[in-house]
Amino acid sequence: MDERVAIAGVGSLRPGRYAGRAEVELAVEVVVAALEDAGLGKDRVQGLFTTPDLRGSAGLQLNLLCERLRIRPRVAAETSCGAIAAGLTVRAARNEILLGAIDVAVCYGAEREASTGWFRHVGTAEGPPLFEPTALAPYGSPGTLWAYALSARRYMHETGATERDFALAAVRDRRNAVGSSHAALTRPITVDDVLGSPPLCTPLKLLDAPVSLDGAAAVVLVSERVARTLDVRPVWLTGLGEYHDDSSFVPTDGTDKPIAGFVSTTRATAEALEQAGIGLDDVDVAEIYAPFSSHELIIPEDMGFFGRGGMVEALATGATEIAGRIPINTDGGLLARGHPWAVTPFYETITIVRQIRGVMGASQVEGARTGLVHTEAGMLNDALVLILQGD
Repeated sequence: MDERVAIAGVGSLRPGRYAGRAEVELAVEVVVAALEDAGLGKDRVQGLFTTPDLRGSAGLQLNLLCERLRIRPRVAAETSCGAIAAGLTVRAARNEILLGAIDVAVCYGAEREASTGWFRHVGTAEGPPLFEPTALAPYGSPGTLWAYALSARRYMHETGATERDFALAAVRDRRNAVGSSHAALTRPITVDDVLGSPPLCTPLKLLDAPVSLDGAAAVVLVSERVARTLDVRPVWLTGLGEYHDDSSFVPTDGTDKPIAGFVSTTRATAEALEQAGIGLDDVDVAEIYAPFSSHELIIPEDMGFFGRGGMVEALATGATEIAGRIPINTDGGLLARGHPWAVTPFYETITIVRQIRGVMGASQVEGARTGLVHTEAGMLNDALVLILQGD
């Protein structure tokens, strides 16, 4: 049994609109790119793991990809669990490798969220069932925006944070996106731009929110035995933490659980760090899944990078900038990279791999050796955290 698993190759398309291309076509492009990056032929693929493509293939995209590439994996699975699905594909691939069942696995996501208009229907009667059927269903409140807005408002009440503080996070992300090879929004913005943008659900405004786009990305995981035979610099997956709460979006279990802080994030982070055998101070760079600017403040505090309300000062003093104490979302994050949700965690992972490889260009964190990837689903309910390290 191998003791370690490495990410050996990555491939991605810049988030955008790919209306004229099927999901499987996008998938083929990024999977081939990731294998080429790893220096592996398609005949080496033994595991294939993906996230839902939302529309078009009835769960059979894996079959289509195998046919297009003429590959015959021993293990294949499509995983759906909100936005942590991408992290769960990595977990499944890692486990299969550690069990000795396979040596090489590809994890990928490909979706045309914007081109198919998928997200426009989420908050309407035409969309899927209510995400949060218990607390808000009687009031006809489908979708997700309201939950994040409530969370943001509560955080403001508890910490004294303002909408201007949230805007600073959006501005930082846009600034970081300028140097990213897979960010859709690279035009700098100002705090006044954010504050003056159209309201969505108070206190959140248009520029506090991500853009729904199409996207595709892939990562290649290999056993340590294979990693040592490759010419590329391996990035080791040393820690993984996962936690699922007993409420969805907002607490409904009658406890005093907060809505402006996430138990799932705290516990998943602690588990990942413990598994990696490191402390939070050892993390050089972090990619966090923050769907709104308010949660760019909340999540780092839940992880322990800063105390309660400490992100207000951190943003004002540059502590989370590329050259700061703990650089966060160095590729622009969800707010600037664009957010095809089932692919987003792969983009986050690729950014950390590239940071550790030292190839992020203007967005490079000097000396980055250890990175953290965070993703969530259902705001309160799910969180998954990865720790990636170089030799």
